[in-house]
Amino acid sequence: MAHEERDDLHRARAAAHECVRAATQLVEFVERMTVVIGPSEMAEYDVLVARAPAALSQRVEAFKRIGLGAGSVDATE
Repeated sequence: MAHEERDDLHRARAAAHECVRAATQLVEFVERMTVVIGPSEMAEYDVLVARAPAALSQRVEAFKRIGLGAGSVDATE
């Protein structure tokens, strides 16, 4: 495997892990929530929700580089 291919595979793995981290942080957020939602919770939620699509976009691009496409995602571009 060439150096560039190994780098691409490493990036794909890292991007997949980032998607997991983004989802995990959202789960942790909702698990510690109470019924009282204030401005700080709203702000934190906004940050967490914005991470998910960014992480997905990076993962899709990284997986494309290693030859794996996501048909349903690719079709919307």
